[in-house]
Amino acid sequence: MTDQYSGLAAATRAGIAHVCERLERIREDLQNHSAQGAAPLDHLMTVLRAGEDPTVPLEALHEALLAAGDARGINGGQGRGLNLIGADSTMPEESVLLCPTDLCSRYGWPDGPGAPPCRISGRPLRTERL
Repeated sequence: MTDQYSGLAAATRAGIAHVCERLERIREDLQNHSAQGAAPLDHLMTVLRAGEDPTVPLEALHEALLAAGDARGINGGQGRGLNLIGADSTMPEESVLLCPTDLCSRYGWPDGPGAPPCRISGRPLRTERL
């Protein structure tokens, strides 16, 4: 699948995955501890949903989180990439849920039939066999 986000830098995709994974917590932290409130997060979400380049708004969100007291911000978390240790690719039942637009590097494990929707695009997560 080729999508508009396939050319994003790995760090940008990892940052967006972090936002996707912690969306509610980030909103809460900004509303409680930032002079700007959740505006940087809302702006990033608007840019993402419009299919525009998220690099600058993601960096602005990172800075807002740092200013709000989050020591890691968006870029501080290492090891967010897909770690397949223990996955056996010879078993066809093993699959992973991925971003439907390749916007981020977040992943999840299926826990039932059907894929849940992406928190950003609303499209069902893409299922790929490992």
